[in-house]
Amino acid sequence: MFSKEEKLRIVKDYLKTHETVNKFAIEHDLHSSVLQNWIRKYGELGEEGLASHRDKCGNRYAALHISNSLDEMGKLELRMLKLEADLARLKKGYLVKGSGSRKEYVTGSGKIFKLSKS
Repeated sequence: MFSKEEKLRIVKDYLKTHETVNKFAIEHDLHSSVLQNWIRKYGELGEEGLASHRDKCGNRYAALHISNSLDEMGKLELRMLKLEADLARLKKGYLVKGSGSRKEYVTGSGKIFKLSKS
């Protein structure tokens, strides 16, 4: 995963060269479609177009899995938010086990169910 600054540096380096996207991408160990996407976003939205979608998403808990860049206070705040969410689920009578496609909801009586997407 590349930071906004890394993407910006790569796009600006590409724009200075007269190489093809494919050749430049190979030299920088990138897939050409990734580089083309960055160039398009930079052209349409400027530097903000290169910000990671993870930076923009509303999932406050996503940072718990990639919290290496957070300071100690940020890690504690995110952990507290997750515990508050777990407490709210317990009050409603269920726990969440697993994540992603393996997520299961366990009721207080031990019944396990999955939410189906319609």
